[in-house]
Amino acid sequence: MRGIGRGVLGAIIALFSLIGSMTWVSEAMAGAASSAAPAFELVTFAGEAYSNDSLKGRPTLLVFWAPWCKVCQRELPLLAQFYEQSKPTQLRVLSIGFADIRTNVEEFVKARSSTFIFPSAYDDERWVAQAFKVNATPTYVLVDAQGSIVLVHRGAGILQNVKFREFLSTLKG
Repeated sequence: MRGIGRGVLGAIIALFSLIGSMTWVSEAMAGAASSAAPAFELVTFAGEAYSNDSLKGRPTLLVFWAPWCKVCQRELPLLAQFYEQSKPTQLRVLSIGFADIRTNVEEFVKARSSTFIFPSAYDDERWVAQAFKVNATPTYVLVDAQGSIVLVHRGAGILQNVKFREFLSTLKG
């Protein structure tokens, strides 16, 4: 019994440590909001160049994802559907595949043209993800027209995120 009790106690301590580190990661990412977007350069599969400077003037949602990510596979079509239906002309979306090899990302995009209705790029060696402190898929980074990060959202549910919805409502009015 004592051995089991210690094992359970150890598991509980490990769980609280994990939860504590998750909170820290969330706080660290939340702290990134309202800061200038880091310098970066990407070229989409269509040959369009994007950089932190080119984002200025128009709000942009950067979507960091990977082909193997099951959440991404569910969320990206929902984002495309939202984008098609609401036509947020003032909001640009840039999908950034990373955490996999270029061939896999490019084939995934080509095979799902109805999902990737916005520009898509490959983050070679994760330089852009590292600059934005992205370490999970999917991660959404909302950058305002002045080039400042206003929201970082990890995981599913960007379309239900209250801050994202509030930001969108400011674009319509």
